[in-house]
Amino acid sequence: AFSDYIETFLIYNELNKLCLQASIAQSVRTATCHQDNELQKFRWITDHQLMSVRLNLCLGVPLKEDHAVITLYPCNQTSELQWWECRNESLLAIQGEDLFFSPGNEEHDNVLLKKGLSAKNKWKIYGATDVLCSRGYEETFTLLGNAFGAPCVFPFMYNKQWYAECTDAGRSDGWLWCATTADYDTDQRYGFCPSKDKDTTWTTDLLTNVHYQINSESALMWHQARKSCQQQNAELLSITDIHEQTYLKEVTEGTDSALWIGLNRLDLRSGWQWIGGSPFQYLNWAPGSPSPESGKLCAVLNPETKAKWQNWECDQKLGYICKKRNFTFVPSGDTGPVTCLDGWVPYIDHCYKIFRETKGWEEALTSCQKEGSHLASIQSLEEHSFLVSRLGYKPTDKLWIGLNDHKVQMYFEWSDGMPVTYTKWHLGEPSTTSNRPEDCVLIKGQDGYWADDVCEKKAGYICKRKAISQIVREKEITDVGCKKGWRRYGTYCYFIGHVSATFSEANTTCEGEKGYLATVESRYEQAYLISLVGLRPEKYFWLGLSDVEDQGTFRWANGEAVSFTHWDAAMPGSNPGCVAMTTGTAAGLWNVLDCETKQKYICKQWAKSATAPPIPTTTPVPTCPEGWVSNSHSSSCFKCFYRSNIKKKSWLEARDFCRQIGGDLVTINSKEEIPLLIKKREHRGNTGSILFQKVWLGIYSLNPDEGFAWSDGSPVRYTNWDDSPRNSGGHKFCGVLNGGSYSERWFLSVCEVQLDWVCQIKKGVPLKSEPTDTYAYKTTADGWVIYEDKLYYISKEYVSMEKAQEFCRMNSADLAVVNSNSERRFLQRALKENSRGYFIGLKVSLDQKFSWIDGTPVTYVAWAPNEPNFANNDENCVVMLSKQAVTQSFMAVFCNSFPVTSQQDAVTDVSIWIYKIDIAPFLQGFSLLL
Repeated sequence: AFSDYIETFLIYNELNKLCLQASIAQSVRTATCHQDNELQKFRWITDHQLMSVRLNLCLGVPLKEDHAVITLYPCNQTSELQWWECRNESLLAIQGEDLFFSPGNEEHDNVLLKKGLSAKNKWKIYGATDVLCSRGYEETFTLLGNAFGAPCVFPFMYNKQWYAECTDAGRSDGWLWCATTADYDTDQRYGFCPSKDKDTTWTTDLLTNVHYQINSESALMWHQARKSCQQQNAELLSITDIHEQTYLKEVTEGTDSALWIGLNRLDLRSGWQWIGGSPFQYLNWAPGSPSPESGKLCAVLNPETKAKWQNWECDQKLGYICKKRNFTFVPSGDTGPVTCLDGWVPYIDHCYKIFRETKGWEEALTSCQKEGSHLASIQSLEEHSFLVSRLGYKPTDKLWIGLNDHKVQMYFEWSDGMPVTYTKWHLGEPSTTSNRPEDCVLIKGQDGYWADDVCEKKAGYICKRKAISQIVREKEITDVGCKKGWRRYGTYCYFIGHVSATFSEANTTCEGEKGYLATVESRYEQAYLISLVGLRPEKYFWLGLSDVEDQGTFRWANGEAVSFTHWDAAMPGSNPGCVAMTTGTAAGLWNVLDCETKQKYICKQWAKSATAPPIPTTTPVPTCPEGWVSNSHSSSCFKCFYRSNIKKKSWLEARDFCRQIGGDLVTINSKEEIPLLIKKREHRGNTGSILFQKVWLGIYSLNPDEGFAWSDGSPVRYTNWDDSPRNSGGHKFCGVLNGGSYSERWFLSVCEVQLDWVCQIKKGVPLKSEPTDTYAYKTTADGWVIYEDKLYYISKEYVSMEKAQEFCRMNSADLAVVNSNSERRFLQRALKENSRGYFIGLKVSLDQKFSWIDGTPVTYVAWAPNEPNFANNDENCVVMLSKQAVTQSFMAVFCNSFPVTSQQDAVTDVSIWIYKIDIAPFLQGFSLLL
């Protein structure tokens, strides 16, 4: 039911211990908290608007000034006077100002906007330790209807009455629906609300009893499509065998649009994966796919290419397929101690051994079989973590495992006959473009990820065999150098607490055992702990990390430096707390919890007789290259790269630039490093004024199932968010330093936005030359610009759209059709920035439907904010704005005078593949600006 997605709460002032209360007279005051008082209940209805649940009105001010009275107004998404931002330490501020939500001096006084960081201005959710933005707005995506999957807008007007949640008003079938604009009576745009129990929108494969939902008329970005599936207790489609692919080819036949599936490489450190954890064992790429372009991170199933897969930019708006199956994760758990032959290492009910004598895959398999074993199969993250951490695996190793596609090309199976339940491919893997078939799989690299390779290659291998015997009697495990019940790894001993405790109680217990709550110093120690607790039934285990002393700065309880982190989705967020490791399907990920909750825990201590590592000798610190800055506390040098609009870069482009010169996008480990990054530039002729910039940082959160990470792999131990990162609209995943704010805080942005950036390079690392910008396109003698396989003509003459198309036709061309984000980027870079806009070939019919002038199906749109707005039904032509720093640049206009952009095929005797994807005759744009 829709109510599952609505988070209502009471807004509680920590100092005076009162709650916010609305009144029928639309004033807002403080009063004694009552959990069941409807006038005290509020909820987020957009990323930044707070609505009274009882009155369906939004908190706002008449103007942005000190002592302005906060009251209730009809909700208006475009009003900055209703736009609230969470700031650190429980502050709620009006957008863009240091003016904070503040209670009056007495109970029942009006609530005001006030300057200053007073303790009076701290608000939380009543009955919880959470800050307000932790219960942030989540878009609810619609199904069917006529809004192409657009999210609900609350409150909305229907039949002259306001509705703040989904309703069955006007329907006799009980289906809940919502409007997708604030005024249904005028706009008539609607869709049905997601349900976790309705089956009428699903089709079922009777052979497997798996349910599928084909949303071919929707137009959502990949992350939005995934959220829509989750709101129905489902997941974006994964395809794990040939039968499933054949079934989906049949049910999508006749669909013109490409459809999002769950395949992605949003984990920038590894290869292709299915969202939701299904193994990537079956490959069905279309010819020429996957494209190596760094921005094409998400995959589609394309009925136009026989339902084969292609990788596209994740921000394109397409239909999608959801998948629902009836199964639950059941941890197998540790079966107790087992016996292995000497040299073999036990894990659950098997024994494992690495052999480093190099052999081809077939020889390696034969060698394992002679030992009464098989090439290793890996069934889970926990087993994979065991192999990497407890067998003596080295980052330089390349070792055969049993995965192969000998029987059926592009369908990987284990040689021991075990089902494929888990995969973890290396970056760029599995590769399918090699001239020689790569049918066998290695694990390699510092993470032990997998890569397919030619089977004749000589490499070491891992064998796996059933344990000789399982000891039935209870036996206390004793590892060398550890007390009874403690487990040895490296130079440390570890103990799993038997009794749930608060963070403080757990730490005290560990200290009583002459240890401490566990620290995690490396990916290998992390892998060991996953193998130790990942399959346990408890959900969390305390580690020794917290940020309660200094919010946003995480420290280990024993005082060690933080050298590794592995955050869970949306972590670390705005709430201060203590860190616990997760088990189950999210095994190993770190969550910030309320320190007073009771969890199991992991203690750690130095093993007896273990040799301490030598103290590193101090060497003279190298200097930075000319033009780069640093300080004595940092091991890196930093440089801001400010560019003209045409040369600004997306987050991935900026990252690639920094890596090409020997560094990476900047990592910020402490507040002391921030001033180094703010380059103050003087306006020409005005030495008194300073210009601040927004610049890309290396922090990102593209993988929706994991939390924040730095591009260079550094631990996320310090954050400085301006607003809750949860309030990012579900499509903003890349970090920006806001040099214009007094506190130099960070915010999340759409990763495709064009910005300046900051690189870092380790002190002493030689600086490589900067890559040349590839924006100097070739032109023909008569002024046409060549891009890929097409020619473009950009006219500076102001004419009507009709005249523009006439000119194009005379040159055997059409007004430009823009089919992708990369094509839009090329055109924007080629345009003159001082012009307002250029006609392209998108046109609007009288019934407000869109089509390309040459009949090409509409596969991509990039509407500017509040476009298209169909002003007076007279805006029937579309221009592209030339402003560079935006990702959304289409605007509907009157068909009068603008410059013209024309397009023709460059080489007529070469076939040009244009995949025709007709997602919908009308695509509703969502604002994606900063």
